[in-house]
Amino acid sequence: MKLFGKLLIAALVIAGLAPFTFLKGKDGRPLMSFDQLSMPELGIPDLPEGVDLPGIDGAEPDGRDIVYQWTDADGLIQFSTRPPPAGVEFSVKGYDPNTNLIQSVKPKEAPVADAARGLQPEQTPPDVEIGNPYSPENVRKLIDDATQVQEVINQRYQQQEALMGR
Repeated sequence: MKLFGKLLIAALVIAGLAPFTFLKGKDGRPLMSFDQLSMPELGIPDLPEGVDLPGIDGAEPDGRDIVYQWTDADGLIQFSTRPPPAGVEFSVKGYDPNTNLIQSVKPKEAPVADAARGLQPEQTPPDVEIGNPYSPENVRKLIDDATQVQEVINQRYQQQEALMGR
């Protein structure tokens, strides 16, 4: 198998280099030359006319990405960054990429040591503890659910093995 792989790689290398080396055209020159190879021109695509995008034509960007939502002729919901074809009802959704998707943990309230509250500096509480957003009951439930899922997967695996005769 290793020999076959090596021979296959060698054949691919020879096939790739053949037009540049020993395959000749009618005029006696190689079919291709390395001078003919070039990178494609990559430019900025033109935007369709009539599309009002934030941050274009002097408009101030608001930090949101615009997403269009509509239902196509087959009844499927479509999402796109470009508006749908003319005559299709759509809604515009805004997405702020700077939004935090995970709720932050808020520290527990602790009294502040200052003269207005009547606390002296030596009476200041220790460092503020950060509260845990997860309760022990929810963590136990999560572990139990994961254990049940693992048991179901093991049962299905055993059923598949039995059906295959292993």
